Amino acid sequence: MPIPHVTFPAAAAYSRLWRAVTACLVALGHAGALGMVAALLFFETRLDNPVRLLRTYVVTSFAPALAAWLLRRAFAATITVADRLLVVARRDQRVEVPCDAIARVEPWTVSVPGPGVSLALRSGNRFPLEIETRDPRALADALVAAGAAPPSRDALERPFAVYARTRAAPRRWSNLLLQFPVLALIPTLPVFRLHQWITYGGTLGEYYVYGLRAYVLAFAIQWWTLTIHLVLWAAVLRTFAELVVLGAAWRLAPEHVATGRRLAERVYWILYLGAVPAFLIRLAMLAA
Repeated sequence: MPIPHVTFPAAAAYSRLWRAVTACLVALGHAGALGMVAALLFFETRLDNPVRLLRTYVVTSFAPALAAWLLRRAFAATITVADRLLVVARRDQRVEVPCDAIARVEPWTVSVPGPGVSLALRSGNRFPLEIETRDPRALADALVAAGAAPPSRDALERPFAVYARTRAAPRRWSNLLLQFPVLALIPTLPVFRLHQWITYGGTLGEYYVYGLRAYVLAFAIQWWTLTIHLVLWAAVLRTFAELVVLGAAWRLAPEHVATGRRLAERVYWILYLGAVPAFLIRLAMLAA
């Protein structure tokens, strides 16, 4: 029977320490966004100041998320299973191990910074790298086909492992730009124009009074404020969506969890995109 040659290009390989650091940064970035939502809703804060809002968001959420992204890029790897060998190739390191030397393929219990696996060797040692990959099940199947000892069915069907298989791939920066700052332009333009008319008596009122620099800065402040609010809204919706899917992984048979993921994603996008026209309708009612 031929041994398959399988490559997993969109992967990362960490030491245990760097995986922990990256996971903490991912968690901090998301927790920072949720903390800002809680502060805005339930506490008296000064986050109504746009500059303070931007600074708080950058420090508590954006900076940890950016650091985690940079680490994932730094530890990006190509995983290849070929000729009964597992090859993990990073820019700075290449590690090979015979697949029949792998005693266990262990899906990560908590899929942070993303889904992945750890490998235990027959020698009693652990494989030196922790492997993050979009599809841990496919990697496990390829390793088993090439001679590795199969993971226990219980390990593959644990709720967290089932949940990890449904997680979408990280979005590209171009998609994030469309989702947040580009989409934020839709409410920013009418809000900014309304502000100019109320305060200065015309669309270009601030430009005529204070000049181009002040006019552009005022627009930028309005734009980044609405962009950050969209990011915070998305963080709340994403949290609920992931909790729903995780709950489905605990309660439903594994083959039904993917359906739960698709439903949660549809609801997420309906509520997220629906926030923009809802905001504009509310603005029109206030202006009327």
